[in-house]
Amino acid sequence: MSQPTSNEGKVTRWSAYAVPATIFLLILGCTAWLFSRTSQPTKGNLSSAAPQLPANQTDSAPAPTTLEASLKPAENWQANNHIHGLTVSPDNPQIIYIASHSGLLKRSETGQWFWVKEQYDYMGFIAHPTDANRFYASGHPPEGGNLGFQVSQNQGVDWQEVSMPGVDFHAMAIAPSNPDTIYGLATSGKQGFFVSNDAGQTWTQQPGSGLEAMPFSLNVDPLNPERVLATTQTGLYESQDAGKTWSLILSTATAPIAGLALQAEGDQTTMLGYRISSTDDELYRSVDDGQSWELWSDQLEGTVLYMAAAPTNTQVLYAVNEHNAVFQSQDGGKTWNELDS
Repeated sequence: MSQPTSNEGKVTRWSAYAVPATIFLLILGCTAWLFSRTSQPTKGNLSSAAPQLPANQTDSAPAPTTLEASLKPAENWQANNHIHGLTVSPDNPQIIYIASHSGLLKRSETGQWFWVKEQYDYMGFIAHPTDANRFYASGHPPEGGNLGFQVSQNQGVDWQEVSMPGVDFHAMAIAPSNPDTIYGLATSGKQGFFVSNDAGQTWTQQPGSGLEAMPFSLNVDPLNPERVLATTQTGLYESQDAGKTWSLILSTATAPIAGLALQAEGDQTTMLGYRISSTDDELYRSVDDGQSWELWSDQLEGTVLYMAAAPTNTQVLYAVNEHNAVFQSQDGGKTWNELDS
């Protein structure tokens, strides 16, 4: 998927029981993949170009930070674009980053949007849970091909390929309790579910037994680095052994989860998921590992595809829908406000 089609990224309502295959593949933006059993330690050496210079600022615009002064303001970024990832800065819960088909975006604490890196199609995108400067990504450069597994040490301005050359991870997740543990779903170059225990330097392909549907996004339990969850068109799948084996969470078989966020509350993991059912499409909450769900909020609009919680403040959450609208909650997901673009 080095070049989008005219319909790429457009999403309609998920069905009550399963996402129609054609719509789901548009959301995911990839072809089918197979599991095999191999290990692939690889390294690379690719750096990105320097960021673009900023456009003229208006007198009424808030003063940007030193880093933001080198970035280009992102005007009308939601048009002809779609989102592949969302994360919140561990230094400031008011700062978020969005990985999109058209590049990497930053929303500052003053509410301004900036292009950190334009034209790159960032697919898998995650941020280190405690180091605000360190990002990981995969996807496609503007000239086509795959980026492999890349790391940035300066908030996405510059990137270096460190492993898996020629591979496209369409979904990735990092373990909050052990950031050296990273999971990736490879769909091009190599195919399958991979895990790294050394921050992406080397990777091991997992069997993935029992994972019967294509994952859309991945999440790791904040209290258990080996517990991984995958949202799919047929329900939410769970692995307790770092991706070796998977099982469907039965409560989601007839009400699949789209956007998902996991939060640690003491010794318990809370799940917030945007459920698609025959009766309503709303945000639900589970405190028993997804066995049961309670309606948590009916204030989100559209179909929520991604959610993210602030690493340092569990009350602050963000959500994005299929129309690229971005929402913020400051009370643990009970109430939401749409952010200006």
